[in-house]
Amino acid sequence: MKKDVLYMNPEYLDISIEEFDALDGVHKFSDEYKKNKKIMMKKFRRGTLVSPGFYYAKVAAAAAFLLVCTPIAVSAAANSMDFGRIWGNAGKDSVDSHEVVVEDEVKGAYTVTYPQRTYVDVDPKKAEELIGNNISYETVVKEFGDTKLTILSAVTDGSSAVVEFTLEREGGVTSLNYSQLLNEAKGAEISDDADFYFSMGYDYIMVDLDKSTEDKLYCYDYIMMPDGTEGTDGLALRTIEYPCTRAELNAATGEEYEKYCSEIQEESIPIPTKPALKKTEFTTADGGNITVSPLSMKVDTNTGLGLSDGEIGDPYYIYYIAVHYKDGTDYIVSESSLEGKHSCETPVENTYAVYEDEANYLNCIFNRLVDPADIESITVNETEYVRN
Repeated sequence: MKKDVLYMNPEYLDISIEEFDALDGVHKFSDEYKKNKKIMMKKFRRGTLVSPGFYYAKVAAAAAFLLVCTPIAVSAAANSMDFGRIWGNAGKDSVDSHEVVVEDEVKGAYTVTYPQRTYVDVDPKKAEELIGNNISYETVVKEFGDTKLTILSAVTDGSSAVVEFTLEREGGVTSLNYSQLLNEAKGAEISDDADFYFSMGYDYIMVDLDKSTEDKLYCYDYIMMPDGTEGTDGLALRTIEYPCTRAELNAATGEEYEKYCSEIQEESIPIPTKPALKKTEFTTADGGNITVSPLSMKVDTNTGLGLSDGEIGDPYYIYYIAVHYKDGTDYIVSESSLEGKHSCETPVENTYAVYEDEANYLNCIFNRLVDPADIESITVNETEYVRN
């Protein structure tokens, strides 16, 4: 019998109202809300459902169409980001593509396919040169009852960001679901048992399993800033606090649900940042465009890739991305099979977050630091981009 191949458990394909609202910044059932929700849900489901011919979709899920986040650590004594943990291979191992069989009461047994992920060493001196002057170490503290969230540092290129934070609770942190497999897939997620929710954008949260303890989690959030190009609203910690658990809210109906909603408290707290990292442009002769910073890449899928109107802006049709360095080495950002277009024996995913915006730009955050000055060219599908 042919097995269904999914990138993640079907239960993760459900996105709650508050998850959508936290990312969209709208908390009312207006026409605009419904329109935005329809668009976002469409992208979310398109990005997470996977057919046997395409093992994974680049816009993953959790709180909002994105993938992955990984551990981050801070050297408090030196008051600096631990580059090796955030962008290197410290505290984590590269993993080959592998499958996990999951038993589900509704669907039955199905297979989750995890892509190959490769982490590389990072040169601290090089990292300091690339981003050191652009990192903010101004802390932000937010308490949710007996759980404390502390933002330790942040760096941004204007449309993406990396934020290091901790979650603390005496007796154990219970508000976050996390594991090695979640680190390999879509990142940690807020538990249904929590009576609060927080988001910094379309993100992937990696929990540093090597450094964390039961009472204190060290987390690295790889973020696509919610307002797209150059993050016009800046980076912010958006929080929602409930009079009940998230599970109780989602199960409530009628007057009980209305009562819960009337007591919800929302807040948006600015996250201090320094000037954004500069970007370098790579183009094709017919107007294709990519911008690259040490953190991320933005690919304009409208022009240069030969995609049809139905394919433009859909990560499903971006099956291969590679950065070619001047020294002859390559960084395979991602690779997957697409029936009739491309095949590969091993699916590869070396990003932390991928998001498709409304302007049909594919945004992806690297799982390593990239020096744009070292890049010779970039290949997307069959198209080569060179320095402008």
